[in-house]
This record gives sequence, structure tokens and C-alpha cells, in this order.
Amino acid sequence: MSATNRLLIVDDEAGIARMIEQAALELGFEVRAIFDSEQFEKAVQELAPNIVFLDIAMPGRDGLELIGHLAASNFGGKIVVMSGSDKSYIQMSTTIAKARGLQVAGTLEKPFRRQAVLDLLKSLAVDLDK
Repeated sequence: MSATNRLLIVDDEAGIARMIEQAALELGFEVRAIFDSEQFEKAVQELAPNIVFLDIAMPGRDGLELIGHLAASNFGGKIVVMSGSDKSYIQMSTTIAKARGLQVAGTLEKPFRRQAVLDLLKSLAVDLDK
């Protein structure tokens, strides 16, 4: 797999973030998981991700604020919106992200299975060896 697969996971639930991280590492992604949205800008700058898995229901700065940051910085990668919130909140968040010019590549409704994460990561990977 190409080193161009750089994944940033933003989720305040460490167990979920670690499960996604392990799945991505198995597929050869470069990965960084953060559990505090205050670390977001620094993580984006350091990793330069081309894929962001973003929990939209987080304490402090929520995912919608982070979507705004990605849009303002002309993020050209793909985002996956995650939440344990109501489906309508996930839908509203994806609509806002798309309206701000972001490429929403998928959603994950919590709780989700590891296989769903693997399948989604495989579909998003660049130059994945078949």
C-alpha cells in the first residue's frame, strides 16, 4: 500500500479510536488518533491526512466546528462522519460538510463492527494492493 494513506481519527472514545487505528495499521495506513479536539489543528499540520474519521458529538469543540476548520483550510481529502447520535444529526453534519465543499466519503453509526471499518478503509485507500 502506498504511504499516501494518512488517516487522522478524532474521537473522544479511546476504545473506538484504537479499534479504527488497529484496522488502519493492518492495511498499511499511517495513522494518528486523537481524543481531544483541542489537538486537532496540530495533528492535521503534523500528519497532513488525506482521510479524517471525525466523531461529530464530542465535548468541547464538536465535530461541526472541526468540519468548519477543514473547510476553511481547503482540506482536499475525504472525511468519514461518525456518531452515536441520532441518524438525523449525522445526516445534517454530512449535508453541512458537503455544502462547505468537503468530500464526505462515508458515515459510521456507533456502535459499528470492525469489519465495517475495514471495508470502508479499503474503499478509501489509495493504491491498495489487491
